[in-house]
Amino acid sequence: MKKKDLNYLKKFLIQQLMDLLNRSDCSLNGLDDTDDNLSDLLDRATQISEREFSHHLCSREKLYLRRIERSLQDVEDGVYGLCEQCDKEISLARLKARPTARYCIDCKTQLEKMEKLTGIDAT
Repeated sequence: MKKKDLNYLKKFLIQQLMDLLNRSDCSLNGLDDTDDNLSDLLDRATQISEREFSHHLCSREKLYLRRIERSLQDVEDGVYGLCEQCDKEISLARLKARPTARYCIDCKTQLEKMEKLTGIDAT
């Protein structure tokens, strides 16, 4: 990968990380708290649904944060942009679309086929 492209992707990853950290008022603390004073079943169901949705969003943000941190570590280690399965370079177009990609498109396609066949997440 060209140094210019690597620097661009590194800056993009850092910006994504900063954006997540700056807006991350996401804390799983308090999401388990319930208001037992809600007598209306619809209000209680709405509260449970909102709490579960918030939990889902927080979990996804934390997962993406870890993926960004891992990608930045890969940049430092000199292995960013290399497929974890075949060690070939991941295309620049793929990395621009998904900067945290761990696999080239061919290997990712194979992994997804295996996941569909087995029902087991291979990544």
